[in-house]
Amino acid sequence: MRITIQNPVNERRESLWFPWKAEDFEKACLSLEILPSTEPNCTIVAVSDESLSTLLKDKPCNIDELDYLMKRFDSFDRDELQTFYAMAYAEKAETTADLINITFNTHCYSLVADFSNLDGVGKKMYLTEQGAVSEKELQEFDGRAYFEKLLAENPNTRITPYGILYQNKNPIQTIYDGLHFPLYHWQDEMAELEVGKDGYSQFLYLPCTQMQIEYALLRLDADSLSDCNLGLTSDHFPETMLEIITSDKPLYENVDNLNYFASKFREIGTQEESYFEKLMEFVQSDNQKDLKTLLDSMYEFELFPNIHTAEEYGKYIICESGHFDYDENLEEYIDFERYGKQKIASENGAFTEKGYVLYHGYNGELAQVLWEHFGIAIPKQDFQELKLYMPLCGTTYYDENDYGDLYQVDYKIDVCPDELAEYKDEILQAIERNALPEETERGLMRYYCDQDSVNAKVKRYDFTAEEVNGQLMGVANLILNAPLDDRELARIKDEITGQTSDGWGEGFEQREIKCNGKEVNVSFWGAKNWSLQTSEELEIKLQNHDMKFGGM
Repeated sequence: MRITIQNPVNERRESLWFPWKAEDFEKACLSLEILPSTEPNCTIVAVSDESLSTLLKDKPCNIDELDYLMKRFDSFDRDELQTFYAMAYAEKAETTADLINITFNTHCYSLVADFSNLDGVGKKMYLTEQGAVSEKELQEFDGRAYFEKLLAENPNTRITPYGILYQNKNPIQTIYDGLHFPLYHWQDEMAELEVGKDGYSQFLYLPCTQMQIEYALLRLDADSLSDCNLGLTSDHFPETMLEIITSDKPLYENVDNLNYFASKFREIGTQEESYFEKLMEFVQSDNQKDLKTLLDSMYEFELFPNIHTAEEYGKYIICESGHFDYDENLEEYIDFERYGKQKIASENGAFTEKGYVLYHGYNGELAQVLWEHFGIAIPKQDFQELKLYMPLCGTTYYDENDYGDLYQVDYKIDVCPDELAEYKDEILQAIERNALPEETERGLMRYYCDQDSVNAKVKRYDFTAEEVNGQLMGVANLILNAPLDDRELARIKDEITGQTSDGWGEGFEQREIKCNGKEVNVSFWGAKNWSLQTSEELEIKLQNHDMKFGGM
């Protein structure tokens, strides 16, 4: 919801979209020079929602309180919103604190605007009162009788512009005391830090900003986190990790690390959380420094659970990994142990209590960790670059007349690759704008799902564009920890093909790019005779093309 707020001191105003993330909240407050306070520190100038505007417009409020209210709003469906507005009207709510408390009590009322089906109305009112009932119970429930009973118990029903309010048996409670915000998960936060003092608590949802810490301390009348009792909980951090964090040093000295861990876990996603927990079991880190190092390089590992000998490792690689076409009739003729030993000798790996762990990258701090834990010496190596090329195609709805003037048409016109080369800078800027914050560390490898050697060897990849022989080509630019074998190259090509056709590429080609007066849509997938090739493969193709052309 868009709300325009103004700093009453300097009269600066800004139209902002609520609710917002912590970093956006801090940025807006700094821009408007709104200082942290528990008192009203801004004025609401305009609200995009008409119903809410009647409640808030031209009123002073606390910006932190307003943000909390809008986060409560964000979870409401249409019926809950209508009930909220009706309650606010009936209660003559005056402040954001009043409105926050109403958001916690919408289950205490039912709003009825349509009486054509009293059985349905009664069932809905009963469901609101109970919170949840089985489908069978609701079907068998006499809604009309319940409605008539509730009507008899509510002689003083409240008539509002939104309908008639009926109060049920749920007790109305004052959840917000006007100073201390109740616990509320607006989003799936990575962790929460409970900050307590004198019997009251405030909650920091990690990662948090310094301004959020300041607001929490103000609401607790505390000078610093060291004056408070702190407790850390998380549904995302592994238990072992929580134990290390909470025992390593006091939490009030640990906020930077907590924010780092929360930011990393927000980036990696749920599937990788379980993988990192497994990696911790293999490496058995016992301090936060090692945890941070592991998180930075977690994708560079391959884990082989329950593989404890060279023979088991050799058998797994030959029989199960997919690297070889294996005939089980040949098993008695294969020396798995010898092969396993040879492979281990050429790798940076070690056996642990959980199985075999293999490392493909180079990280100076991690090299020290692996040496201390396993005696693995990691030779320093440079990252390698691999480029995979694909043809681009473009379309536009702009044509050019005989005088060179552009005009819009209602049909697509192809934009050929040599013309796209003229728009290279504009297209590169559009590619840069298309990047998402969660892609900062690994690029499009962020969405690679398999925990395999490809995930370990490909540090990141991104899309870009390069001019080749006068034509603009799409490029997947890969940064490698180690070279890819043929099977791994085929696997990453499949992944990139999927991103160009259904993922990243599908979204990119729907965004118009302004190019020399016209709007052009560029596709990394739609070209005829599409292919994905290394520079070596592309050179061979170009040579063959030149030979064919020269012989004509």
